[in-house]
Amino acid sequence: MLEDDTDCRYCGEAKAVILCLGCGIPLCNFCVSLEDYGFGCDGGKVVAFCPDCFVDPDVNTVLEFE
Repeated sequence: MLEDDTDCRYCGEAKAVILCLGCGIPLCNFCVSLEDYGFGCDGGKVVAFCPDCFVDPDVNTVLEFE
């Protein structure tokens, strides 16, 4: 989570709360897309992507398996 008053670099209209895992831009709650990255039976983690990185299979590798 971001602690400063950075604006979302995707829409520019709301305060950013998290960084895109793919390109690193700050994102607001409205622009972020979340993906569940699993690690077998041992769990996983939820990662954040901007809308562009979310649909790019070279960045969001979960799409390779859908």
